[in-house]
Amino acid sequence: MATSCFHSVFTYSAVLLFRVFLHDVEASSCERIIHKKVGDTVVLSSCLPTVGITLAYWQHKNQRVAEKDTNVTTHHQLKGRVSLNLTDFSLTVRRLTLQDSGDFSFVSEVNDQQRKTIIITLQVHESITKEPDLTSNSTWDPLNESCTVWLQCSSASDTSVTYNWAVRNQTHSGSRLQYIIRPEDGETNFTCTVSDFVSKKRASKTVTCHKNVSVFGQQPLLNT
Repeated sequence: MATSCFHSVFTYSAVLLFRVFLHDVEASSCERIIHKKVGDTVVLSSCLPTVGITLAYWQHKNQRVAEKDTNVTTHHQLKGRVSLNLTDFSLTVRRLTLQDSGDFSFVSEVNDQQRKTIIITLQVHESITKEPDLTSNSTWDPLNESCTVWLQCSSASDTSVTYNWAVRNQTHSGSRLQYIIRPEDGETNFTCTVSDFVSKKRASKTVTCHKNVSVFGQQPLLNT
């Protein structure tokens, strides 16, 4: 009896884990917003059942890209870079360009009855190729015997990017950072990471605070 119960529990657990795994796989392959970088290949899947399909085609910017019966595109922008899988009707687009960004629509019929249109939004991004530029400045505060450090991070990328700082196991967001250090802290490392959806670059600067008679608003007191 105990053996039978153990076998039942084990079987149920195995089936449950398989369903969870299958759900994760389906979720990862059925994205409705996809980010890729220039030059990548993307596979677009409708994730709809394929049994009984009588009509199927993909559109991009209101122009047909590939369809079930011909599997040939006359879309000048994607011509020569797309292929249609006639088993699951997924669409592959190669050598992506920035102009390929936009909505891809999958239109299909089963037994001549139209199904819901699946829309996938593709965003193609330029990769960040250069490290960000870091500039810094600081002022000595004689009252607190500390340096207030101002840092700015900038990127030459033309795309929309985000900035994040790492210092002393702390993280901060934004392109600018104000931070207080003291002479006893020794060398303090500041790292700025600039990123978009498909790439990232980082740069670091090490600074040290030194006691000085100068006060706020006067000559920077920062060794880098």
